[in-house]
Amino acid sequence: MNKLAKYIIIIAGCAAVLFVAWYFGSVLADILIAAILSLIGKPVMKLLTSIRVGKFRIGNSLAAVMTLSMIASVLVSFFIFITPLVGKILTEMGGVDLEALRVKLAIPLMKYNLLVHEMFPSLDPSITIESLITSQLKEFFSFNMFTDTFNSITSFLVHFVVSTFTIVFVTFFFLKDTNMFSKMVLIFVPVKYEENTKRALNSINDLLVRYFTGISIETVLITVLNTIGLCWIGGLSFQLAVVLAFLSGILNVIPYIGPVFAGAVGTLLGVVSLYGASGETVLGLLIVKLVAVFVVTHIIDVFIFQPYIYSNSVKAHPLEIFLVILLAGNIAGILGMLVAIPAYTVLRVFAKEFFSNFKLVQRLTDRMEE
Repeated sequence: MNKLAKYIIIIAGCAAVLFVAWYFGSVLADILIAAILSLIGKPVMKLLTSIRVGKFRIGNSLAAVMTLSMIASVLVSFFIFITPLVGKILTEMGGVDLEALRVKLAIPLMKYNLLVHEMFPSLDPSITIESLITSQLKEFFSFNMFTDTFNSITSFLVHFVVSTFTIVFVTFFFLKDTNMFSKMVLIFVPVKYEENTKRALNSINDLLVRYFTGISIETVLITVLNTIGLCWIGGLSFQLAVVLAFLSGILNVIPYIGPVFAGAVGTLLGVVSLYGASGETVLGLLIVKLVAVFVVTHIIDVFIFQPYIYSNSVKAHPLEIFLVILLAGNIAGILGMLVAIPAYTVLRVFAKEFFSNFKLVQRLTDRMEE
């Protein structure tokens, strides 16, 4: 077989795999979620199976059930705790008089509007900072974003139940048999590449376990710090502080861009909540306090949490991570940015294992030897 035919077959095979992944995207997503949950639960599994009382030891099946129950308990408890808070906040925010808020913001933002119009003389005089803010808030609180999701409650519930059952079922077996995912992958791998693939999968497993365990701990710590700061320093209600803090913890998973976006959204909603309610708060001081909370928390995260929790877990240069996140965001939006680092880690490990003779691959994977 000549090289051209070989390359054509490889490209056709990759195209077929991509088509199948796209066609069965929802099923594949459930399996990937189950794989992530199993990675997070792996340290718990290891701890439970190491417990011995005399001749009694916890078997893999019982340990998997216990681990899965712990994960489910945490998720359900969080859902029960956070849902009423989110509902209350959306109700309160939806009741804010945005026109009155625009009028209140007009005076403190007047000089900034003048500065903007001096910099851009061709800008329509009716366009102001406060009008842009209120128009975006009006669109956000119109709840149009929820219309498509809940067009059919029945279909949503059916999909939710099926996905939940699939994730729980698959996660149990991934926890019980830690090599199951590897076996599934190896089915499609030619015999001569099995050893390379096994090494790659082991490396991926180690890196991703550290990564997902690290970001889980980091999310909790960021949420706690921001909740305290937004309540005591920012003066927000506990309900709003918890929701904004958790949002910042989740978005912090996206390096560089996530903390900035979380801080901007948190500051905006905080201003709407406090300044929009009474207008007695000094706007400039309120913004400074809210921004300070997010900035200080991010500094603590960068210099304390990340080095000790999961710094270098994926062993990639910061510039690589930044470019990968930008590309992923351009391709698949926020979801792409969330999965960018794990996906890039997988690609780097396989590239190192199968294409190490290429100079570009050597440069991209040299930190993995450290």
